[in-house]
Parts: sequence; structure tokens; C-alpha cells
Amino acid sequence: MYELEKEKYLGNTKNIYNNSQGIAVVETEYQQKVFEGWHSHNNAHITLFLRGGTSEKRKNSSLDVGPGSLLFYHSDELHLNHNTLFPSKNINLEIEENLLRELQINEAIIEKSVRNTTLTKFLILKIFKESLVADTFSGDTINMLFAQLSNPNAHLDQFEKSPFWVKSLKELLNDCWNENPNLQDLAQVLNLNPITISKHFPKYFGCTLGEYMRRIKINRSLSLIDSKENNLTEISFQCGFADQSHFIRTFKNQTGFLPKQFQKL
Repeated sequence: MYELEKEKYLGNTKNIYNNSQGIAVVETEYQQKVFEGWHSHNNAHITLFLRGGTSEKRKNSSLDVGPGSLLFYHSDELHLNHNTLFPSKNINLEIEENLLRELQINEAIIEKSVRNTTLTKFLILKIFKESLVADTFSGDTINMLFAQLSNPNAHLDQFEKSPFWVKSLKELLNDCWNENPNLQDLAQVLNLNPITISKHFPKYFGCTLGEYMRRIKINRSLSLIDSKENNLTEISFQCGFADQSHFIRTFKNQTGFLPKQFQKL
């Protein structure tokens, strides 16, 4: 068992960007077997799995992760990985303790924010894109993006205590992710007044219906783009977009990348 210093990971480091304000973005690749024993990291960090996958074990849990998975690691939290798929690629967003103090937040708040999986994933992709730009404005831009991620998400608590129809609505929206339901359609299925959904949606979901659906569609499109089995026109229609240009604009707005750029990561 050993502890890895800041910006150090078991795989091969492809890129590192440190904004000198408490955040480091580390792109890591795994082309062959690495150390599979217990280890930890000096700093808390969030890992977004872009390619491949692994089986991870922690003190009281174990899970398999693959492309699109997000994991949060407390500083000095012991874990081990095995059965890693090659090649694998991760983006690691590393947060220094001094930044947490400045923002007056703690690791528990970051861990909670990661539960908002799709939004966190897109913010990390935007941060990663900014780290590749690496110009005069990138350091501050990354901190601004991180501030969105670190904001306490009151709607997550509200959702846990929400009435039954809210959870039914979430299931419905995720089931019809490639469609474009309106409030009237949803209200009819749920036997509700459309005003009820319109009034309370932001309280429980943290955004508007349109924003939520766009996030779902783009999140689903990530695996379709990664598979390379369909072209962008086919993917845009599969995801319920009117045309390819609308899909491309929405994808860039949500992730910071154009679809073809993401495909090459």
C-alpha cells in the first residue's frame, strides 16, 4: 500500500494542466497492467472514465466502471483496481485542500455534487477542454466551472423528499430520452396538471425541462459516438434532434467539444 503524491496516477500521464489556483487536470492512459494493490492519493479528486474500464474495490464497496462513469475519491482514501481493460483513459480533476478552504466547502459537498452525474460529467469535459486550450484565461475559467460543480445542490435533497410523481417523471423522461415530450404529454401520462410540473420542475431537477432533456440526449450520445458505428447524422436522429447542426450545437454547448473532437479523445 502506498500514497501517490499530487498529480500522480498509476497509469501513463498524457497531459497535466495546473491552474496554480488549486486545481489540476490530469489525463491518464492505461496501456498495460499496473500496480493492483491498495493505494491512495494526497488530494481529493474526481475521475471521469473516457475509455476502457476497471473493477474497483474500496473498504466497504466494490464496483465495475466503464466509459462515462464518475468516481469521487477523498484525500487519502484507500482503493485498488484490477481487471482493467486496455486501453483505458481517464480524466482526473484534482482539488487541493487550500481551494476548498477558500470556497468554504468540504469534500463531502463535492462528493454530493458528483451525484448529479450528467451535469458533473459535462462540467469536467468543459474543464478538460479548457485545460487543452491553456491560454491566459484558462486558469480562471476552470475555477469558474469548478465553482458550478461545487455549489451545494439543494435540489438533490429536495428530490429525495419529493412526492411520488417526481420520481415517476424522472423515469418517464429517461425512458423517452430520444423523444421530445412537452408538458401536456407528460401531465397526461402522470395524471397531473401541466402547471404542477412547470412550477415544481426546477425545484426537484435543478434546471428547466428543456435543459434536462438536452443533457439526457447528449449523455446518451456519448456512447453512440464512441462506438463509431453510426455517423453524426444518424446519431442526431437517434437522439431526437431535428437535424445534425442542432445536435452539434447542443453537444458543444453541453460538453465544450464538437462531437468529432470528442470521438478523437
